[in-house]
Amino acid sequence: MAFALATRSSWNSPALRLLAQRGIATTAVPRMASEKPANPKSFKIYRWNPDAPTEKPRMQEYKLDLGQTGPMVLDALIKIKNEVDSTLTFRRSCREGICGSCAMNIDGKNTLACITHIPKDQPTKDVLIYPLPHMFVVKDLVPDMNYFYKQYASIKPWLQRKDAPEPNKELL
Repeated sequence: MAFALATRSSWNSPALRLLAQRGIATTAVPRMASEKPANPKSFKIYRWNPDAPTEKPRMQEYKLDLGQTGPMVLDALIKIKNEVDSTLTFRRSCREGICGSCAMNIDGKNTLACITHIPKDQPTKDVLIYPLPHMFVVKDLVPDMNYFYKQYASIKPWLQRKDAPEPNKELL
């Protein structure tokens, strides 16, 4: 029996093998270093599907173990979409806070999900996630960006030449 315990893959330490061969080791399996204790967090996410016009917008709750997800709100959203509810819709792109595609209202603040840490100071408090409040919603957390792009083009926030470039000549 002790030899069978020593051949288990989780008993890879020479000291544990020696104890198992002498019959001193217990049958308890040591906890792997990668395992973390359960750390549940609840996320309440705004849901609305334009394909179902009879349904009203609602808040849907998802519970995640923070030990199994990354530290940012975007990591939690991706985990929910990949493992819990594949119908959840949101935008993401660079994951570095540059592009702004993951902009949403998180706990009452308009911010980027990719640079917002999941609050761990109050473990019982839910994380509330809404689409941006000043924009129309396409679906779930996706805002309609058409009006924004029209305004952006109207102010022309890029470098502009005063004179026209010469034809067939490279601009340096």
